[in-house]
Order: sequence, then structure tokens, then C-alpha cells
Amino acid sequence: MAATELQHTLAKSAGLTGTALHTGEKVTLRLLPAPVDHGIKFKRRDLADEPVIDANIANLKTVERATTIGEGAVRVHTVEHVLSALSAMGIDNAIVEMDANEPPIGDGSAAPYVEVINKAGTLAQDASRRFFDVRDPIHIESKNGSLVVLLPDAKFRISCTQAGPNNRFT
Repeated sequence: MAATELQHTLAKSAGLTGTALHTGEKVTLRLLPAPVDHGIKFKRRDLADEPVIDANIANLKTVERATTIGEGAVRVHTVEHVLSALSAMGIDNAIVEMDANEPPIGDGSAAPYVEVINKAGTLAQDASRRFFDVRDPIHIESKNGSLVVLLPDAKFRISCTQAGPNNRFT
């Protein structure tokens, strides 16, 4: 089986410290290896019981100007840069530990997290990666008119069109 068909985690733990975008708090974030089929989970070390939130669609709370996930009353804000870096680097299983309710913003991109992942290294695991296989067109429209269309294709490809005020393309 090719390495890209296997699940991956981090070879070791690594982290960074910085400032949270919305609260201005100093935040320490650590990425830790996780077992097969664990997925990506955020652990809030700043709270007494250190709750863990699965980074999955069922826990999506808001996406206006930042992506927030949560379970019960516990939230983690502005997770999109960390999740983008983990996805881009092929990490399927990891624990994201933080001592605040949002990760450090760094330079505003996913690059600081890519650097942390490179520092930790990646490790292929002995289990097949799970893929979302689009076999038929899928259309999803939000209440505010945003539209996502998924089409079957032999390879991964993203096309984006944005319509601004008066439906003018921007």
C-alpha cells in the first residue's frame, strides 16, 4: 500500500507559543501523536477537566470570520489554520493541546503550523486512510445563499467563484 493510502500521525510532539487573535492572550499549543482512527481532537488544558473536542462537522458551531467547534459549553475558536495545516501535511490523527480557547495566530496563515508539523515529523500508521468518494453531484446551499457543489472527478481539484453585491463576480 502506498504511504499516501495509509493514515498518518506525528512522529513526536512539537508546539509553539504566541498570541491569540481575538482575545490577545498568550497561548501555548502542542501537537501530539494519536493512534489509528483517532482523528483530530482539540484538548483545552486551561479548563479544570481538560475537555476534548472532536474536530468534526457535528461539532461545528460557527464559521463567520473564524471556525468555531465545540461540545456542550466548551468551545475552541479560530481552528481553521491548524486544521488546514494538518490536512495539507497529510495528518489524519493528532491531539491539539492548547491552554486557551483559540490557537496562536502567528502570521495569520497556516505556515506556523506547517513548521511545527515539519519539526515533529510524520509517521505512517498501519491502517488505511478513509476517503470521501464523490460518486454523484452534491449541492449544498446555506441560508444566506452560499453554494457548494461537489462533482465526481478522477483527481482532487478545487474551483472557486465568489459573487459579491448584486451578484457581481469578484
